[in-house]
Amino acid sequence: MRKRWYVLEKDNNFIRELTQKLHISTVLARVLANRNIGTVEDARHFLFDTMNDLADPFLMKGMDKAAARISKAIANKEHIVVYGDYDVDGITATALLCRVLRDLGANPAYYIPARQSEGYGLNGHALEELRTRRTDLLITVDCGISSFQDVTAYQKYMDIIITDHHEPPEHIPPAFAVLNPKQEGCTYPCKELAGVGVAYTVCRALWQILHKEKLEKYAEIVALGTIADLVPLRGENRILVKQGLQYMKEGCNLGLQALLDVASIQKETINAGRVAFTIAPRLNASGRISHADKGVRLLLETDRSAAHAAANELSEMNCQRQEIERNITEQALEQIEKNGYGSDGVLVAAGNHWHVGVIGIAASRLVEQYYRPALVISISDGIGKGSCRSIAGFNMYESLQYAADLLIQFGGHPMAAGFSIKEENINAFRNRLNEYAAIHMKADDYIPTIAVDMALPSASISLQLIDELSLLEPYGMGNSRPCFSLMDQKLTEIRPIGKDRHHIRFSVLQDNAGNSAKCLSGVGWSMAYLCEEILMGDTVDIVFQLEKNTFNGVSSPQMILQDMRGQADVNLHLDRDVMVDVFKELRRQLDIRHLPIWQIRQKMIADFQGILDGHIVCLALHVFFEIGVLLTEDTAEGPVCYVPQFQHKMSLAESPTFMKYTRG
Repeated sequence: MRKRWYVLEKDNNFIRELTQKLHISTVLARVLANRNIGTVEDARHFLFDTMNDLADPFLMKGMDKAAARISKAIANKEHIVVYGDYDVDGITATALLCRVLRDLGANPAYYIPARQSEGYGLNGHALEELRTRRTDLLITVDCGISSFQDVTAYQKYMDIIITDHHEPPEHIPPAFAVLNPKQEGCTYPCKELAGVGVAYTVCRALWQILHKEKLEKYAEIVALGTIADLVPLRGENRILVKQGLQYMKEGCNLGLQALLDVASIQKETINAGRVAFTIAPRLNASGRISHADKGVRLLLETDRSAAHAAANELSEMNCQRQEIERNITEQALEQIEKNGYGSDGVLVAAGNHWHVGVIGIAASRLVEQYYRPALVISISDGIGKGSCRSIAGFNMYESLQYAADLLIQFGGHPMAAGFSIKEENINAFRNRLNEYAAIHMKADDYIPTIAVDMALPSASISLQLIDELSLLEPYGMGNSRPCFSLMDQKLTEIRPIGKDRHHIRFSVLQDNAGNSAKCLSGVGWSMAYLCEEILMGDTVDIVFQLEKNTFNGVSSPQMILQDMRGQADVNLHLDRDVMVDVFKELRRQLDIRHLPIWQIRQKMIADFQGILDGHIVCLALHVFFEIGVLLTEDTAEGPVCYVPQFQHKMSLAESPTFMKYTRG
């Protein structure tokens, strides 16, 4: 997929000031400036703040009242229930608050609604059940700020304290106390805490009251929920995740350690990315496939063998989730291609009884495939439940408002939303959304972009630079891993790697000050397609990230490819004589044995060296694929190429590639 590159431009005077006053490199200073850090003091906080720099928890509006009420409930042995959400943020917030309350002498219960039958947040059925259990104090985590009617109806039966981080509505529920840094009049400085971050602020206040000291324990649970909820890793979120990742490496939580073991993640390799893509989905699977209660129990587990059994169960659920997701995604892709929806401004796919717990992930897969806003709908009994994922520049929530008359209900944010709709309205809904896209989107908006921090001279790439850039970790929302560019580089290697040859290894010459040169290597994940258009010896421009690669005890810089553009200077053209020559050699090679495409391409380029440019050879092979002269079959070692027996004469004119590149 073609991508647009743009280099971030910042004030060079400020970059020099950062370099001089913080004693850091120009590279690190420029990256900090690109993160919209506006002062030297802000940069100092970003790089060096610790848990000691967390704000006073009592700055949060309602904290005095809430902490006093919870302390009273602990002292009087009241029945406390923690009410959470079924996603990772809610699971971690529930487990965290239960753990801390237990440490403080309480015996709390918890309640998480079922995703399928109850949905998000407080509901009357659950509150009635908790009333019959004689709940004295109900504390919500990661939910409740929009539950005005439910809180109004049940506040006379129990005291309700709401802790939440979602945008407050016009009417705040009349709870005993409401804790949300985004509510009007709240002076707490970090407004972008996850739900688990708000819960941790409550825990810090309780610890301060009852133990007269700062709470630092359990930051690993906070880090997991914060990473999973995709809140910006700035300010306190950054502090909590940084400390929490360290606690993960120390194995402070048995349940979390069991998940890391099951996922085969070594302690020294733990980072925010691995937590986001490996650990969080396993915990999330409990709420999607079964019940989120299983995730809470795992994080509360104190027996090592029981924790590993629970972690294995969640991993199996995650495998089920992945299989269900793959099936839905395949059906959605088939539907889009079959009906010619692929070029629509907005993609809408619908199917009967698709699992509503994973349709949001399937929508994300469609966005990855097409870089279009995508909506996936599961239809049951004439009603569709939909999940939406968007791209930069397309406000998903506003688009649903534009089609509100066709929907039963909807809600969400600019980048993600959910809705319900009558089945008979789906086609009209698709048309309405595409009408909205035609008004608000341009052609360039459908081309993904890469923000480049700076053009980096290859001579400056070193282990020392990578070590310094590690000060920017943890990476995540609002603090992405820095991207650099190298221009006009000669490829000394490009080849497919991996079991299925889906990835590539490449290298370029690294110029050093002493006029000597050595190779700088990198990998491109899921980028094997580049081998079809870019060859060893080509001049290329690349965008990449940097990491340290250690092999056999030796460390070296490694580029992680984000995009590559070739600058082939050959005037490409094909004719029938070239095609005949290439076909003869192709048949000779494949008569001996069937070979993978990357290998036959390599052999053919070598055979025609000095006779035909390698790009011409690759174009010819592509033509043969288009007209069926060259086919593939799956084997135990992977897909291989072969030349079939022809039943009729093949026509080069049937190949779009040949017609494009032929003379005349």
